[in-house]
Amino acid sequence: MKSVCVIGLGYVGLPLALLSLEKGYTVYGLENSPVKVEKLAKEHPNISLNSPDALLSDVIIIAVPTPVDEKKLPDLTPVRVACEQVAEKLTGKGQLIILESTVNPFVSRKYVLPILEKKGFKEGKDFFLVHCPERIDPGNRTWNVSNIPRVIGALSPQGLELSTEFYKSILSAGILPLSSIEAAEMTKIYENSLRAVNIAFANEMAIVMQNMKLDAKEIIQGVKTKPFGLDLCFPSCGVGGHCIPVDPFYLIDESLKRGFDPSFLRTAMRVNGYMPAYTVSLLMHALNETGKSVNGARVGVLGVSYKRNVDDVRESPALDIIKRVKSLGAELKVYDPFIPDYTNATAEEVLACDAVLLLTDHSEFLDYDYSKVPVVIDGKNALDKKSMSGVYKGIGR
Repeated sequence: MKSVCVIGLGYVGLPLALLSLEKGYTVYGLENSPVKVEKLAKEHPNISLNSPDALLSDVIIIAVPTPVDEKKLPDLTPVRVACEQVAEKLTGKGQLIILESTVNPFVSRKYVLPILEKKGFKEGKDFFLVHCPERIDPGNRTWNVSNIPRVIGALSPQGLELSTEFYKSILSAGILPLSSIEAAEMTKIYENSLRAVNIAFANEMAIVMQNMKLDAKEIIQGVKTKPFGLDLCFPSCGVGGHCIPVDPFYLIDESLKRGFDPSFLRTAMRVNGYMPAYTVSLLMHALNETGKSVNGARVGVLGVSYKRNVDDVRESPALDIIKRVKSLGAELKVYDPFIPDYTNATAEEVLACDAVLLLTDHSEFLDYDYSKVPVVIDGKNALDKKSMSGVYKGIGR
């Protein structure tokens, strides 16, 4: 295996491409965003972009998004389009096709495989289909694409052997081959569903504690003193990113099709989905305490990205909150140093507003002086409420 093609050069695909390049592979990349292609061509000239020879590579990694639609149902369109591209160019010479995109159990076998075999090539003989779910954590400086342990599932023993050999050649982390491709698919869905449920519990308890006039952050810090048996999450204004707000809906959909309603997981997702509206309700009540309404108020927003110190707005609760506040008639001033496209004000202009919504806990935001802000809504529970002279409301505080 000497050449690698990565389809989709986003947060998952680009680090994989660069790591493969570093380990001595000839690397091709397929990306459908002209803006991104232009940028990547300048920053990473050693990756051959959108070459007609890309899909002739020994290893083809599919790392495209797997979103949900407006009804929270799985949308496999990007996967289908990528697989159709691969199918058209299959050589029949034992290429390794790796799906890293997060999918439900049986998607690789029942959805991807028929597309790849439509021209007559057979898996296990002419090519090998593998699933190795990505585990990228954007912005995490400790865990990166090279040192995060991986799991692998394949449709054939040879595919499992080849993929294990490939990942061992680029990773410094452990690799766990699983018994089936479905086991690998389920591993990632399980991980993100577990996280979603834990976050939902924290969010629901935050609302309960806020109604009791208890400080959720203080309570959780107390709970954390127990040295065993805990997996704690902190409440916030909502859940963002491509995984936790999305992947559990894949599992819900598949389970419903098989006759079982995972009601607890559905409830967890409903709780998490409610948090932007709850955050706006905190803003309304806080402004009322100062004799103002949201309508006509100058409301500043700090942070649009879903996560601290990253430039990613996928499923960001800030987008929902901004939309809701705007619909209530507020004049919005938005600042995010990582997302210039959404920024329409300076930090100073935001802090001069009638109320400030902290929706992302970027490092620089934590150093600001909020003492003169009339209303602070701390959507990340990141600030010291004792330092506030105005009305302060956190999530559950």
